[in-house]
Amino acid sequence: MLKTNFNYNDFYKLIKSILYNSFNLPTNKLTITYFYENYIDSEFRKLIFPNYRVLNTDDLDQLSQTKNNCVGILKSYMGFRTIVFPFPPTISNDILVIGPFVENEPTNDYILDLMSKNNLPKSLHKTISTYYRTLPVISSTVVISTLHTILEAFISNYDRSSMYYVTFTNHNLVKLTYNNKDDSEFCIHYYKKYKLYLNDIFNYIKLGNLEKASKALKQYINFTGLLKDPSIDQLQHNLFYLNAQIETTLLQSNIPATFVHKLYTENELQIKNEINKVKLEKLPYKMLKKYCILSTNYNLQSYSHTIRNAIEYITLNLDRNLSLTQVSEVLKKNSSCLSNQFKKETGKTITKYIQEKRIEKSIYLLKNTNLNIQEISFMVGIHDLSWFSKLFKSFIGMSPTQYRTDFLLKENSASSYTI
Repeated sequence: MLKTNFNYNDFYKLIKSILYNSFNLPTNKLTITYFYENYIDSEFRKLIFPNYRVLNTDDLDQLSQTKNNCVGILKSYMGFRTIVFPFPPTISNDILVIGPFVENEPTNDYILDLMSKNNLPKSLHKTISTYYRTLPVISSTVVISTLHTILEAFISNYDRSSMYYVTFTNHNLVKLTYNNKDDSEFCIHYYKKYKLYLNDIFNYIKLGNLEKASKALKQYINFTGLLKDPSIDQLQHNLFYLNAQIETTLLQSNIPATFVHKLYTENELQIKNEINKVKLEKLPYKMLKKYCILSTNYNLQSYSHTIRNAIEYITLNLDRNLSLTQVSEVLKKNSSCLSNQFKKETGKTITKYIQEKRIEKSIYLLKNTNLNIQEISFMVGIHDLSWFSKLFKSFIGMSPTQYRTDFLLKENSASSYTI
């Protein structure tokens, strides 16, 4: 049982928050053990060994039943570490999964050695290197010690000595033959996530929201491994590229191009002249702050303070119940006055603006995620699938399903992915 008034979900969120903020470690809970085998190493594991099953369902069921209240350390044949903790039945039947992560910096020699040990072809070198750059680098001992402290503080009779190890290399997993020649699925999945993270950064910069932009940037850096390269030259190259991407996006906004390019040039010069690795790692956040300030000062300058607040609130809360009445209450404004002022400054009613933003976001999700139509509908704040489809068709001229089908057909015919 839990020692506090926290409920299980609050406790889970606390663990997730501490591990992410401290070590950039992803934490998830699995309710059905069958899904576990498809979780570790995600699409990457399927790409390298598509016919491989980590453990069968019976093994996992047995682990979850006999190892309750024990922390498990799982070592993959590919060098990953994943930590699992089956909650005591008095708290939940879920299995806490932390990772994957690596304990050593994935240098080129490290990758080459790993590929050699696992009989992987040289053609996969770039794919594997790309994936490893997304993984957190942290010692298992540090993670386990932190996890012990949390569990000990909140779970009655928790025993930090209860641990077990599973080493996948003991299950004849070394020297397997690679038999999947198509890397396109991994690339599509990777770059869709890549685009999503970048899009979040750009959206928050345009709104001048530094707090949310910084969180999005942190996710992007963790996912891409932007700052993991030990080479100063490569770090500078990565920051040059990020700076250029932000400039390109903001040049399409209402901010005067001269101001955008001036800030881009200043950032470029600062990157070029900085040779200290620690300071280079802090630069993307400093660049972000400058761009957010620039956006705040110029992008919505034609709007009053009230309408700028309304636009920001709508943009950041599309998944919620939005209406003229609700927005008015949040901004503490008279709904009639806000409606008239919004229409006067933007040329649109608040309802029309909300609908446009929802369709705009749904189009992005249709193009860049594998979410089904109902999930997308919920994510843009519309819980009636029929109404969502009708609204989408009124704006775009076709259903969401047809739009995605047409987009994928065009993308597949025009694109090719090479490793």
